[in-house]
Amino acid sequence: MIKDPSLDQIRMSSYPNLEYQNLYNALTMLLDVASNIQSGLQLFGKAFLQCLGCILPFLDRDLIDNLPYLTASSISVLPSSLHQDIINYLCYYILPFTITRQSDDDQECHACQSVSAVIMLVFQYSTNPAHHCQLLECLMRLKHNVAKDLLCVIGYGTAMSRASAAKLLFYYWPAFDPNLFDRKGLLCKFTNDLVPFICQRESCPNAGNAEAVKVCYDHCISILYASDAPPPLYLCIECANEIHRDHRNLTFGDILHPMQQVSMVCENKNCRSHEKSAVSICFSNECASYNGNHPIRYCLQCHGNRHNSRRGIDHIVHRSLPPMMMMDAEMQTYLVESVISLLREAKPLNVDFRKDSANLESKANASGANGGEQQVDILTLEERQLLGRYGIWLLVGRCTPTVDTPVEILGRLLSMLFHWFHVTAYSYDGQTESTLEKLKQDHICSWLKEVRISHYKEFIDCLLPHPPEYSRVGGHWDSLASRTSHLKEGLQRLICLIPYEIITQEIWDTVMPHWMEAITNDVPEKELIELKIVLNKILDAEMSPLGFDARAMYNFVAIRFEKTTAKVQQQALYWLQNLTKLEIVIPLPQLFAMFGDGVRIMKHGVQAEINKSKDTSRGGSSGGSGTKFTKDRDLQPPRRSSISPVVEDESGNTSAISDDEVPISKCMEFSTDAEHNLTCCVLMLDILLRQMELQEIEMHSGIYTTVAENVCRLLKCMVTAANVGMGNHSCRLMIVIDDEKIRKSPPELEKEVKSNERDISLSMAPLHIPLGPLGEIPM
Repeated sequence: MIKDPSLDQIRMSSYPNLEYQNLYNALTMLLDVASNIQSGLQLFGKAFLQCLGCILPFLDRDLIDNLPYLTASSISVLPSSLHQDIINYLCYYILPFTITRQSDDDQECHACQSVSAVIMLVFQYSTNPAHHCQLLECLMRLKHNVAKDLLCVIGYGTAMSRASAAKLLFYYWPAFDPNLFDRKGLLCKFTNDLVPFICQRESCPNAGNAEAVKVCYDHCISILYASDAPPPLYLCIECANEIHRDHRNLTFGDILHPMQQVSMVCENKNCRSHEKSAVSICFSNECASYNGNHPIRYCLQCHGNRHNSRRGIDHIVHRSLPPMMMMDAEMQTYLVESVISLLREAKPLNVDFRKDSANLESKANASGANGGEQQVDILTLEERQLLGRYGIWLLVGRCTPTVDTPVEILGRLLSMLFHWFHVTAYSYDGQTESTLEKLKQDHICSWLKEVRISHYKEFIDCLLPHPPEYSRVGGHWDSLASRTSHLKEGLQRLICLIPYEIITQEIWDTVMPHWMEAITNDVPEKELIELKIVLNKILDAEMSPLGFDARAMYNFVAIRFEKTTAKVQQQALYWLQNLTKLEIVIPLPQLFAMFGDGVRIMKHGVQAEINKSKDTSRGGSSGGSGTKFTKDRDLQPPRRSSISPVVEDESGNTSAISDDEVPISKCMEFSTDAEHNLTCCVLMLDILLRQMELQEIEMHSGIYTTVAENVCRLLKCMVTAANVGMGNHSCRLMIVIDDEKIRKSPPELEKEVKSNERDISLSMAPLHIPLGPLGEIPM
């Protein structure tokens, strides 16, 4: 009658109304102040649990639904010596009559929806793994889809509860991919300290030793033989036979025993399948009777024989986790958050856990002083690192994206995985390091490469300095940081992906312009030095972890000087100028080649270069003059002139990466091509001069060296380029004197100032500039 909500009115009318609701409220208030009890907390706890079990039949629907959570919450205030009693009351007196209540429209009751909270409380405050196993096996016997509740705990629970839930998820549930991990290493014994539930009969001949195997739901029998225990009555086999002889009309139910071990193969003794890997586990009494009243595991063939349209419909069966896209929306969310939470557990080496441990230890001591006797278990750094394995297994095994995968889910998973790569890049000595590196090489890299092919745009978005909002998870996105810190940590993520060949040449050429533009616009001049080390790691021509040569490394800059406008070139020149400020060496031949292309475009125009490329491709290759670099460049198909300046956030839908004040842009707005061209030439010369100083090019070595010839050739092209240094532009040099100085100055100084004011015109300066090849200088 208690299990059927439709009979609540009949049940409530069968008993006298003794204000049980007020008693329940009083128990709730007592629990709130239990931590203040100085002595006798043990006795109070026993009486509190007994009272909760006894008033269950007299409560209305709402209070029954709240009873599991209230019972579980007592574990946070009652001493650890009562933890076993709390688990027993939950598993044998509370949960079997609350979470099994289901209405006619098959809607879950509130007690079912609070199961994840009950799991989290027990996993957090009880340090005994046997308690965790006992609770979980009880829930698996009473409720379908307990994996959903475990995923909720992993995704949103505390660190301690998350660790236990992840381990037990892989311990109990059949493997969803036997090739993904070696499950033998996970089959440790969790139930070593399991205390058997003994017979509750007061006059049991084997009191304290006989394990309960039968249950009687008759309240009269329960009160007769166990007056101090709430109903139902749990009996050993000897007491059950004795009571049955006196009461022939009684029916006794079987108690499901704990799982002795978790088998990876089918436990059906008559199994005839060739593939014996376990795919399901059944907790029904009918199937358990074939396995000594223990839950039984079936292979795929035996599972189909035992559970089909003709039999086993009402059995509670737990199968391996389905793929993400086959889950309902709620469970899908829990799975994604579980992966993110597990990967977030990995902490960098510089995190100081001693301070957190000291704080938690002091709290535990204070609680113990109040009678709580709480012991806080701290996860070590290595345990946190290895906890991320479970997240990787869930990600690779169950979260493979399809065409229907929402971009928000994929973006969050990718971003968190990149953060995990960053944190575990500088791993630990010994077994931890080899385990994580093996995991990356064997599974993650291949998974990432598949995602890179199938979801290229989403993959690229997560590598940008301004990713979409849904991708901003993990690491620096979880804290308040400056713009410079965001960019620095983001570049570190990028570095950690390079050794695994995840960053291809195409991806490099796509994402680096965005990073360079973000550095130019978001990093103040005084903070630019903070990026020196990380940029040196990436762009050092000799020590870079990239598998590209210097030419391929700077290709993302070089293509912005080929048949592009001066505005595009100017943007690229600011990038090179920032790199030069940070003393990053850029090979001079590449600079001369890039700047030569850029000045040639200024001189002849974009369309003329495109037409020339077309004519060259039609006429074929003839003659052997020119360098090899020029030949290779001419053989390439002509690029379109549609390359436009990089915009940091092209979508316009994302917020700023930091609340810092936006630095003032260093790019001046010019109106004419001549002004843009002039700015580009000045920047080119500035970069070349600084790079030559940086690379310690010998001075005063004459004009016949390779560097001198390239410089002269570039200067000649700049001078002859259209609208560079020519036109009708004029500059006026004016000396402005402060008003105060004017008032104090003698008349002679005022006359001198007027005489110094003059115009300087730069239009068509009649200077003799040799436009041909450089000739020999007479000695």
